[in-house]
Amino acid sequence: MTPEERASLQTENVKGTRSQHLLEPALAKALAVSHLFERSSIARELHAAGMLLRRGIGRVSVDQAKAFAFQDPRFVRPDPGARIVTTREVLHEESEMLKGVDAGRGRYEEIGRDGSWNPVSQISDEQRAAVEHILRSRDLVTAIRGVAGTGKTTMMKEAVLAMAALSGKEVLLFAPSSAATQVLKEQGFTAGDTVQSLMTNTIVQDAARGKFLLVDEAGFLSAKQMRWLVKFAGDSQCRLVLCGDSRQHHAVERGDSLRVLEKTGALEPAALTKIFRQKVPALRDAIQELARGNTEKGFDKLDEFGAIEEVEDQAKRLEAIAQRYVAAIKEKKSSLVVAPTHGECRQIAKAVRQVMREQGLLASAEQTFSRLEKLNLTVSQRRDSINYEAGNVIEFHRRAAGGFKSGEQWQVVERAGASELVVENGGRRKALSLSQAGKFSVFKAETISLSVGDRVHITKNFQSRGKKFRNNELHTVTGLRDGKLVFAESEIALKGALHIDQGVAITSHAAQGKTVDQVIVSVPTESFSHANEAQFYVSMSRARESMHLFTDSKIALREAVTRPSSRMSAFELVTDQTAIDRLHSASRYLRGRAPGQPQPQQARQTQETIHER
Repeated sequence: MTPEERASLQTENVKGTRSQHLLEPALAKALAVSHLFERSSIARELHAAGMLLRRGIGRVSVDQAKAFAFQDPRFVRPDPGARIVTTREVLHEESEMLKGVDAGRGRYEEIGRDGSWNPVSQISDEQRAAVEHILRSRDLVTAIRGVAGTGKTTMMKEAVLAMAALSGKEVLLFAPSSAATQVLKEQGFTAGDTVQSLMTNTIVQDAARGKFLLVDEAGFLSAKQMRWLVKFAGDSQCRLVLCGDSRQHHAVERGDSLRVLEKTGALEPAALTKIFRQKVPALRDAIQELARGNTEKGFDKLDEFGAIEEVEDQAKRLEAIAQRYVAAIKEKKSSLVVAPTHGECRQIAKAVRQVMREQGLLASAEQTFSRLEKLNLTVSQRRDSINYEAGNVIEFHRRAAGGFKSGEQWQVVERAGASELVVENGGRRKALSLSQAGKFSVFKAETISLSVGDRVHITKNFQSRGKKFRNNELHTVTGLRDGKLVFAESEIALKGALHIDQGVAITSHAAQGKTVDQVIVSVPTESFSHANEAQFYVSMSRARESMHLFTDSKIALREAVTRPSSRMSAFELVTDQTAIDRLHSASRYLRGRAPGQPQPQQARQTQETIHER
């Protein structure tokens, strides 16, 4: 530091400088709570105190932050001495979700109306039993747990046909993401929409009333989404069928809803456990262990088969990955590279592109494009101007006060206060109130170089030249001409920064739902903080024929991938094992009830005790 910089940090100089954009303590507390519990149902007390110090910097003392964490009435803890907390809002959300599912048990006529059906395709006994589970259900919410590669799609097709034929009602399909809905369409389903669209679009809601709602990839649903779905189904004379695998990735938002519903006994799903995807028996056995939660056994079986390779030198590891990937291209095999972090993905992409160019698979000429990298700010972070820098791009996904339209991109010019920015678009400047943070996303402008032959990953839903591009889609560049980025069956007009990234390597979240001939997984020690059971299971289970995992330490990797990926729920935090056992008992007691039969007093008291707590 220079002498001037050192002098500027002396106490008298700091206190004599005018402070700007500091938050009032009450707003700082609200933003701290919002940030902590947007993506997690629980938090440590000291984490809450630390978050308030961040939000209330210059206005909140350490003692005030500790008092907030220990005494604020918004927090709930299992007992006075506990150091883990949740909030009343989060606990109410989860309790209402559980209450809604349990209240709908046994209250309806069978979905299949006691009819018989014959499958139109060849299915396994397990798949047939899953369809029967749906058709014989008399519950508001019915679930099918299908582990990766068990033929869930085949089962769903049979279920949809049987449900519609026997009930006379239409079956509408939904999924948590637009990419997942596109997969449904590619697999032959005639309709599909996102859960978010159902939650926000009144036209979609009106079309869904009185129908059967089937949600695929239900493990991605947050507690907030699940609670809304259950309430909507109950209020709209719908029946809800959930298909998913709670051992795979969960929602970004708080609440592993499907896992909690299964663990508490509110749902007892039929299970698809026999895997068909992997063609090599040894690989299929290893994935079977991962699907059961026996991660160490699965890891050891993959290692014994030779699927896990240790290469300590980073350059050699990247070279090995690139050679594997290019070999698959030459053999005309579909291949996917998966890594835990975007940084690792970009290193891999650079190495792969170099080998592809050396071997004539990538054109020598390349063009640079502007792209947008999303800053994964929570809503509370987006409400505080301290988290913005000049040059950030704000893109609206809903109309906002001040004349901002959906789809518009505005560049941040400067902060105008603790909760306001000055933004610019085409020479026009406006003030933007950050109280509207739920109506826009924030991005960082970057560049990307592409050549003919490159793979491109779509990072956000958008439309160009009449063609819809969906988040997580992968495309191969076939041309760069006339201000267009050309793919085999579509093209993107180059107007402003694009929502694209390299598509050679993707994260396991983006890989979930995909099936390829070969998967290459890279997990170096620097990425171990992002490795866990779900990341390992999802990454390795994508492949039909071959799996290759590269790391620089097998011993450390084995420990990293056995870390649990599930998050404790608020309900689990505040209910002891006895309460959970009683909920199991109440659910079993309710199971044999006829539609419309009054809820037994014992079960009702059990539920009231748990939900009050």
